[in-house]
This record gives sequence, C-alpha cells and structure tokens, in this order.
Amino acid sequence: MSTSLLACAIDAKECAVIRMNTSSGNGYGLSKCKTFPFGLEELASTKGNRLLKKLDNHLNEWPNEDLALCIEPSNYLPLPVSFPANTSEERCREYCRIEAQYFLSQPREYDCDCTAYGLSQNGAHEKKMLLFYPAAASQRVSEHLAASRRLIFNGTPQLPLLHLSRFTTGRQVILKIESNYLLLTESKEGRIIQFSCREVKNRKESEYFTIKELIENPLFRDTEVQLTGTLADKAMTRLIRKKTSMLLKPLSIPPSPSISNPSKFSISSAVAVKAISTALMALDSQKRFTLFSD
Repeated sequence: MSTSLLACAIDAKECAVIRMNTSSGNGYGLSKCKTFPFGLEELASTKGNRLLKKLDNHLNEWPNEDLALCIEPSNYLPLPVSFPANTSEERCREYCRIEAQYFLSQPREYDCDCTAYGLSQNGAHEKKMLLFYPAAASQRVSEHLAASRRLIFNGTPQLPLLHLSRFTTGRQVILKIESNYLLLTESKEGRIIQFSCREVKNRKESEYFTIKELIENPLFRDTEVQLTGTLADKAMTRLIRKKTSMLLKPLSIPPSPSISNPSKFSISSAVAVKAISTALMALDSQKRFTLFSD
C-alpha cells in the first residue's frame, strides 16, 4: 500500500515543499517539488502573515495529507550526554528538558533535537547528542501550519540529513558554513560519528576554522565533503580546495534511495535536498511503525 505525505524545508532565505510517496519495493515517488524565494527571515518579518498564506495555499492542494517540517535555526548549541539504554521517546524528551535546565540560562526559549551519537554500542547507557536551538521564529511557523494539518515531524534539518547516511555505503560528511557558525557532521547508518559546532564572528574566521578543521582530520581526505550554508559559495569552495586538496561537492541526495521522477523537478538546491531528506525520514518512520504494529 502506497503512503504519501508532504515535506517542507525552510532556510533563512528560501523554502521548498515536496510531495513524496512510497512505491513498489523499497522505492519512492516524487510527485511535486516547488521552491519559494522566501525563508525564515521574511516569515518572521512584517510580511510573514502574507507569505505564510502563500505557503498555505500551496499545501492546501493536498488538504488531508500529513506534513513533515524542518526549519533551519539561527544557531545550534550541542550537548553530548548519556541516557539509559532503550529510553522511550517520551522519557527522552523528559531527559532533554532536565538537561536544558542545567545547560541553558533561558531553557524555555529553546527547542531540542536528540539523536544517537558515536558508534553503535551495547550496555546500560547510550550516547546521545542534544542539539538545542532558538525556538521563537520556528515555533511561529510550525504553530501556524499545525493549525490546518497534522505535523508528523517538526525539527531542524539535522535529523533528516543524518537519515540520508543510511543510504550511503561509506561515511557521510557535511560541512555547513554560516556567517555566525560552522557545523561539521560525520555520520554513518543514521548515527553521528563525529560532530563539531563552532561560533565565528566573520567570513575570515569562517575560512580559517573551516580549513583548520578539515586539515586536522585526515579521515576526510578520502571522503567527499558536502558543503552547504550561506557562505558555501564559489569563492569559499575554491579557497577550501586550494588549501586542503579535498573532494568537495554541494549538499545532495545519494544515488540510493531509488526515487522515481526526479528529473521532472529541480531538486539540486540545498533546501530541496533538506525537504526530500525530511520526507524520506518520515516515510521510513511510518514504514517501521506499520511493520511493528502488524
């Protein structure tokens, strides 16, 4: 039985909406992909209500379908922790709230994504990475969209992008270069292997710490590094290639999974990749839930 859903990814400057369904076997079908030239910055401005209505009008072409939503925050505050093994999602959320009280000066102003961290492990405890992020701007958008349909995922792009590593044979390395922070993730089979997040003050610091991070990690010399972020432009890419001689490419969907009809749509932008990865994660989660429920 085929299952379809909508996914929306929102960056600072643009957003993308896709419609995807499961197809025969382990494949997926892409039936819609549309990118809008506005993002979270404009949605949080005085024009926000008008732009949210525009987004609503497009989503309402499929009024009964669930929505998976990912919104890129202005920054991340990572915290590695250990939780008891086999912790339920509800208890995990409770633990995250407790950690927030100790870690943040204003915990109510932050939301949190939680994911597995490190190589798979057995024992009484499991390592987790908590990704705290400012909540105000994303909450306004998510509450508006949740008023007219069910949200089956609401978080940052980090969990969907981690999910993409389930479709790669080796390790997936993504470097996000923003004006105020750098974020580097190395993942495999849906788990973070290595994680680094650093605040920067300007482009010069971004250049310096990006090159330093890559040169000091020899494992990346044999692995393609995917670049994304507002500062991951042609000039930055040329500089990194010159200083590190590493293999670089834009953020992209790996050859596997099997997605039908991708050539009909423009899916090369970073925001479209995030929307597709969000849909893949949500559909796979639904498949696992159905499997365990039968």
